[in-house]
Amino acid sequence: MSATSFINTQITNPALRPTVIRPDHWTPLVVASGFESEQAQADVFTLAAQPGHPLTPKTAQEKREYTLLTLRNKRLAEMDMVERQIAQLARSFVYMDSVGSKAIPQGESPKITLFWEDSDWIQKVESAGLKWPQWVEHDKLDLKRGNMITNKELRKTLP
Repeated sequence: MSATSFINTQITNPALRPTVIRPDHWTPLVVASGFESEQAQADVFTLAAQPGHPLTPKTAQEKREYTLLTLRNKRLAEMDMVERQIAQLARSFVYMDSVGSKAIPQGESPKITLFWEDSDWIQKVESAGLKWPQWVEHDKLDLKRGNMITNKELRKTLP
């Protein structure tokens, strides 16, 4: 899936979409590694790419504050998809664990590693009541200049 079509499915309102998608405007938040096949990777991507809900529902006070925002500030608040996508990723893994999905790696030590730019999101997900499955590991994502991944574990080896 191209970046443009991915953005079109993520941000349904055309007024909120970026006019030009440049790679230097995006930083990776989390990188998942350890899938056994490309189909398993595609299945997880499809589940995680669905429009999600925030980790915790808005309180009455937060709803009131949102209604008082100007239209411009409401649009800026709606553009922040980070929490929703992380919540959707966590819910996807919990769902896959509960149904026994084939995308879960099998074997002696089945692990999918999530490389995080900001490790605070791990605790935010857990504090919202979602528990990461046992087959999910967490690690630090090393970035150079904000968007170039330098982790040796994520480099492809040529045959």
